[in-house]
This record gives sequence, structure tokens and C-alpha cells, in this order.
Amino acid sequence: MDANNLLAKPWLPGVELFHADFSGQAFGRHSHDAFAIGAIVQGVGGYQCRGQRYALPAGTLSLMNPEEPHTGHAESERVIYRMLYVEESRLPTLLGRKRLPEGFRELNPADDGQVAIRLAHLADAFERSDALGLESELLGLLEQVFVRHGGLREARPACRDSGVTASLRDYLEAHYAEAVSLERLAALVQRHPRHLIEAFRRAYGVPPHTYLLQRRVREAKRKLLQGQVLADVALELGFYDQAHFNGVFRRFTGVTPGRFRTLARG
Repeated sequence: MDANNLLAKPWLPGVELFHADFSGQAFGRHSHDAFAIGAIVQGVGGYQCRGQRYALPAGTLSLMNPEEPHTGHAESERVIYRMLYVEESRLPTLLGRKRLPEGFRELNPADDGQVAIRLAHLADAFERSDALGLESELLGLLEQVFVRHGGLREARPACRDSGVTASLRDYLEAHYAEAVSLERLAALVQRHPRHLIEAFRRAYGVPPHTYLLQRRVREAKRKLLQGQVLADVALELGFYDQAHFNGVFRRFTGVTPGRFRTLARG
């Protein structure tokens, strides 16, 4: 049974993530008004573009420029894929560059699978993460794809800016339970999000979103040891839901919150 899902956020205009799961459906010749960055998750997809017919097995990277006409169909009984659409006009702001990328020369370039993995993380961020997590995943994916396949020059490493990174850390420490956005952090230190992420990573070894999650987990441990209810802890610390809380807590501690409390009690 076909099950297609389009994910978008009102505060993130010009960006959509399409999750497709279909069998017999075919897409006639059409184009998109955005860059398309996708990966086949399961099965074999196919399309016709630039006078050629392409078959895309699982793990294949698929790239498309705006207004490029193409078709789409399933080469196998069932196909699952993810496709990120980003309007061209949004790229200078998202990438922090004055000049746009040249565009994709190859539709299905050889790739090491990192883009497919990042698309999966982005899909999870659309559904479970706050603004900081989602924007961080998005910027990282766009930078990687357009540097590797879109003619974008690799950004120079961010210089160490102790004043900026210290201000960011202090802000995250004071607001760890709140919904923090990259836009807010960028405005706070007057830096582009891409710059502040890299500067923070160089200073503390992790990006701001990871630091924020680590801080929440540290506070969660304290609350759990005080005997607070798991659901209340998740809500107080800004987690999307109980499953999100469990996943993040286990990622940093190796155990679920419930198991942690049991072990701590001896």
C-alpha cells in the first residue's frame, strides 16, 4: 500500500522532506522549483531524465536541479525513498554564502552513503527534534552535498572565537530545557549559524545541539535520582516525547532512563 508523507515546518520556509513508499505508482514528466536531494532506502527506483533511463538501487544518491524535467517509477515491486527539496532562493541564507552553488552535474554520483544516513537523521529530526536539532542536521547535509556534488567551495575552518563560544555555552547552560533555535543563537552572537556551529565544535568537541542534549541528560539523571516520574522529567526537559527521551538518554549513557534509575538504586 502506498504511503507518502511530506514533512515541513512553518518556521523553515522553502524546505520540505518527502518520504515515499509506493509500488505501482508512476510519475509523469514533471519538474520541481527546488533542488532535490534524495536517496533510495529500499527497492529499486527509476526515472528518465536528460534523454537517459536510470535505475537506482537501495543506497543510491539521487540529485536534481530546479526546473529539470524528469519522470519517476518503481523498478522493483516496492520502493522507499527520501527526498529533500530546498528552494534555490533559500540557499544563500542556509549556506551562508553570497554565491549560489553551480548546480548538480551528475544526477546519480558515486557516494559513500553518508548523504543517505544524513537524510535519515534529518527525517528523524523533522519528527522528533526541536529547531536547533533540525536546523543543525539540515545545514550539515546541505554543506556536504553542495561541496561534494554542486561545485561549492569548502568553507574555511572557523577561527577560534572564545568570546562567541563561551557566550553560546553560557546561554545553553541557562536555557537547556527550552526550545532553542539556531536563529536565536546566531542573533545572540551575530554570526551565521554555520560559523557558530563550527566554532562551537572546535571549542568543545561537539556542536551546540549535542551539547544541549548532553546537558539535558545530565539534568535528567539528577531528577531521576530524586525519584521524579519519567514522563514528567521528559516533559520538563523539553524532549519531544517519552520515546525521544529514552533514545537520547540511551545514546549518551548506554541505558534507558528506567534502567538507569533501577541500577542507581542498587
